[in-house]
Amino acid sequence: MLHLMKSSFFQFRELLAAKKLAFGKVIGYIFILGAILTLPLAYKVSSVFHDIQHDGQKIAAKLPDFTIEKNQLQPADAKEKGFIYQTDSIIFTFDPQGKRTAKDITTDMVGNFLSIGLLKDDLVVAMPSTGASSALLGDNQIVIPYSEASLASLSGSHIRDYLQDTKIPWWMYLIAFLVSLYPSVVNLLVTLLFATLGATLQTKMRRLKLSSFENFKIVVFAATLPVILTAIIHFVTMNFDATMFILIATLFIFNQVIKKIPQEEQKSN
Repeated sequence: MLHLMKSSFFQFRELLAAKKLAFGKVIGYIFILGAILTLPLAYKVSSVFHDIQHDGQKIAAKLPDFTIEKNQLQPADAKEKGFIYQTDSIIFTFDPQGKRTAKDITTDMVGNFLSIGLLKDDLVVAMPSTGASSALLGDNQIVIPYSEASLASLSGSHIRDYLQDTKIPWWMYLIAFLVSLYPSVVNLLVTLLFATLGATLQTKMRRLKLSSFENFKIVVFAATLPVILTAIIHFVTMNFDATMFILIATLFIFNQVIKKIPQEEQKSN
């Protein structure tokens, strides 16, 4: 398999040997290619994590002292009217006077990753509305009243200390990678199946002794260079039709693989 990986760059003719490879190794290689496609997205997600951490520290520095008394937000300075602070990733609202609602916090979120509000009676967290978040949380908004025991000791100093000292744990990056890996592998597999369909049509027209199953194995390794090029492009911009590029480029490489198959490997008329 290592030889096939090396050959997949420019020695395309050697990829014909993939037809003899065990199916389990082929599936494993699909996961490797899926992981390569996942790297740009995982990198961008890690950048978002760092932005949120940095922005959270900036917000914490501006956060006034407060405590939770009788299940309501009580600022240390009775004249504190509240404020709204916006960063690249977070919109933060501090509203001890009850002028804003949970709906307002969600509406504020335009182009940001999080909208957080410390309101008079509740802590509100709003996230982008996606199919994944809706399936997991049922909504893109979380409202937690201060009457909850977990928020009873909430205070300005606690938040500042927590955000200044807390680092993003390594397992968050691992989870982000694994969550991104699943759709990458599924999308790649679907693309490879379509490429196999096109490859099989080519071999039928040329009367070659290659089954659809053998074509699939060859197609998987023929996709190596297109997948790597796609990942490199995605590090620069995600606005790129990866599926179509991988499909067309893989079929082109597959054509190079079978173009000079010896006569003895062709079907007799």
